[in-house]
Amino acid sequence: MALVAGIIFLVGGAFGLYWTGKRAFYRRNSAGIQEFNSYSGALVTNALEGIVRIGSVIGIVLGVMMISMWFMFGR
Repeated sequence: MALVAGIIFLVGGAFGLYWTGKRAFYRRNSAGIQEFNSYSGALVTNALEGIVRIGSVIGIVLGVMMISMWFMFGR
């Protein structure tokens, strides 16, 4: 069970980082500067993507820990 949960956390975390990076990439103009419709849109977008990035990193760390625990103790 820990192996499956670890893989789910790992894949979910990787997808969260991929998704936020892709969104930031498509917001950039030819000069490499991110463009937003409004200041409040920029604040909300950056805040939500920051939360997703933090959650993704936590998910990756938990996934790696769960998988390593399964390899050490769960067989």
